[in-house]
Amino acid sequence: MRVRALGKLSLMLSWLVAVMLAWSIVFWLVVCQNVGGLQDFWAAERLLAYGAFLIAPALTFAPLGRLVRVPFLGIEAIAGWSTSLFVWTFIDPERVRGPLAMLVVLLPLLVSVSSIFTLLSAAVELRLAARRAILPDPLRARRRGYVLGLFSVGCLLLHSLGALTAINVGLLALIALLVELLAMTWFAPVREIGDESSGSTRDRRRRNEYGRGAPRPR
Repeated sequence: MRVRALGKLSLMLSWLVAVMLAWSIVFWLVVCQNVGGLQDFWAAERLLAYGAFLIAPALTFAPLGRLVRVPFLGIEAIAGWSTSLFVWTFIDPERVRGPLAMLVVLLPLLVSVSSIFTLLSAAVELRLAARRAILPDPLRARRRGYVLGLFSVGCLLLHSLGALTAINVGLLALIALLVELLAMTWFAPVREIGDESSGSTRDRRRRNEYGRGAPRPR
């Protein structure tokens, strides 16, 4: 048992060192070396940045996604963070004017920010599920992560537009709350009773309120 505990501790420390080193390389390239100012696409610093933008989120979120048992969280985080780092490093902000350009910037940012909130929400979900002796719900954790990510990115967008006021933040919070309530209704777990003679019951998720998810007559 002691050898196994020491092995887990050493593995965790190695992972922490690798993650810190990867993000340190990203910081060094973006801030210290100003790799975004290089025009040559195949420059050595840019090639190193491309690899670091993929490796850093992969080292961070792939193990954590498996730990909190949220399917495809690692893939989402890698795609969102690597794309966001590339866009914010190599795309000139003066060129981000049209709606399509704003979408290219904000969509990866939404995915990357939501991956953090999904991770935190899934960790809380696992803890509560362990206390109540029930199965955790990764769909609920992902949904709450994206609602919180939508609120955070919305606040950032309001700030960039010079419209970050208490009233606008409150309205945005109200919208996020309504989205969460609608999602809770849309995907609410429903207990469906099967054949009484067999005594079987099963849980399903209601797809909507209007019949597509309703049980069909037997």
